[in-house]
Amino acid sequence: MALRKECPKCHRKWTSKADRCKHCGTSLKGPHIVWWVYLRFPDRTYVRRIGPDRKAAEAHELEVKREKIRNKLLKKTDPASVTVEDIWPRYYAWCLKMNRDPQTKLHRWEKHLRHFWGPRPLSEIDLKTAEEYRMKRLREGVRPSTVNREMSIIRHLLSLAVRWGYIEKNPLQGLGSLKENNSDRWTYLTKEEFGRLQKAINPIYRDLLVFLTYTGLRLGDALRLLWGDVNLETGVLLVRAMRTKGRHGYGIPLHPEALKILQHRAKTWNGSGPVREERIFRHSDSEFRRAFKQALKKAGLPTSIRIHDLRHTFASWLAMAGVPILEIQALLGHKSVNMTMRYAHLNPSVLRGAVEKI
Repeated sequence: MALRKECPKCHRKWTSKADRCKHCGTSLKGPHIVWWVYLRFPDRTYVRRIGPDRKAAEAHELEVKREKIRNKLLKKTDPASVTVEDIWPRYYAWCLKMNRDPQTKLHRWEKHLRHFWGPRPLSEIDLKTAEEYRMKRLREGVRPSTVNREMSIIRHLLSLAVRWGYIEKNPLQGLGSLKENNSDRWTYLTKEEFGRLQKAINPIYRDLLVFLTYTGLRLGDALRLLWGDVNLETGVLLVRAMRTKGRHGYGIPLHPEALKILQHRAKTWNGSGPVREERIFRHSDSEFRRAFKQALKKAGLPTSIRIHDLRHTFASWLAMAGVPILEIQALLGHKSVNMTMRYAHLNPSVLRGAVEKI
C-alpha cells in the first residue's frame, strides 16, 4: 500500500500499519486520522492529501495507478484510435485535482455516459453523434436539463483532449444546449411538510437534514465541512472556495436551529472534542440519499422531491419572510443575482417596491 497516516498532533506521516506516532506517541487509530497517498514513479513522486476517509484514499491510489498505465499505453497508440474510454481516467484525475465535482461526473459516467460514449474513437465523434445521444436520453424520459449536464461533461473532456494533443479541435464545438423549463426544476417544502419529513427520516440523518434546510448548503458542501470551518462562538460558517460548486468561498451566519445542532455534536464528540480537520457530518452521499428517499415515502411526500430542494426551501422561506433578494443571494453564495431572482415572486414587497418607484 502507498498510503500514509498523518499524526493529528505533530503532523508527521507514517505507514498505514502504524498504530502510534513514533515521534510523539499519539494514537493513529480512529475516524479522525487524515490519509495521504504517496506513489513513486520513475519520473516523479505523487503526493496528495485525501482526508479522514481510508476508502477514498484507496480508491484514489488505484485511479492514479490506472491512469499512469493508461497514459503509457496511449503514447504507443495511434491518436486516431484513441477512444473516450481511454481518455476518461486522465480526465477524472484532472477533475479530482482541480476539485471540479468529480463524484457527480463519475456517477454520470458510470451510469449513463460510458455505455454510449466509451467505445467511440475521438476521431469519429461529431455533432450527429451528440444529437443521437440527446435523442436517446430524451426518449428515456430524462429532463433536458439533465441531458445538458451530461453533454457538458463530454464537451469538457473533448476540450481537454485538444489541450493534451489527442485531437486538433473539439468536434462538439458549437453544439447548443437543449431548452430547459426552469419553472419545473425546483420546488420547496412548507413548514408542515418539512415537519413530517423531519419526523420520518432515520434519526441518524436527522441532524444533516435540518442543517441543510436551515443553511441552504448543497449536500456536497455540507458533507465536506470541517470543524475548522465553523466558529461556534460567533455562529458563523465559512464555505471554502475549493470545496464549492461555484469555486468561490463565502461566510454565512448560522440559524439558531443549525447552530444548536453543531453545538450539540461538538459536546458529544469523541470525549476530547472535535479536531479542526475532522468532517462534521461523516455520512456518505449515497447513504443520505437513500435515507432521504425512504423518509419521503414514509412522510407521504412526492418522491420527485430532491435533496437540492432543501436549498430552495431555505431560500423560499427567507423570501416569504420578506428578506431582500440581495441578502438571499449572499446567504446562498450565488455569484449572480439572476439565480436568486427565481424566488422574487414569493416576496410581494420586491414587486411593490418596484411599483412605488414610479
